[in-house]
Amino acid sequence: MFFRWMVIFLMPTFVFAENMASSAALVALPDTCVALREGRNCYANIEITWQQQTTGNYCLRDASSKHIMQCWLMQQKGTFRYEFNATDSVYFELINSNSGKILATTQVQLQWVYKNRQKKRRWRLF
Repeated sequence: MFFRWMVIFLMPTFVFAENMASSAALVALPDTCVALREGRNCYANIEITWQQQTTGNYCLRDASSKHIMQCWLMQQKGTFRYEFNATDSVYFELINSNSGKILATTQVQLQWVYKNRQKKRRWRLF
């Protein structure tokens, strides 16, 4: 009985892993930047790597501004080193430069050690 339930629960995992293997891979490491206080800039050296199954022309861009960061011609994989300096999370996209189609996305999340929890103090004369 236990074995039958285990097979049912593990089956969707294998199908999901197979689908992920056929898609594009875009990874940012480290994927989290930690700043001391909320609202302050976070600084990190990020390495963004990508891999495709077919050789082609690909570009890496900032998802919010659509700014092209780097392109590769007739490549199947690539690496880009990025000096992260931001106050909010940043999303990246790998696109096919011939068609403009988005193939993969990744993000660098921002976290803080201390959140701003200052109370607004109102001064009174009396």
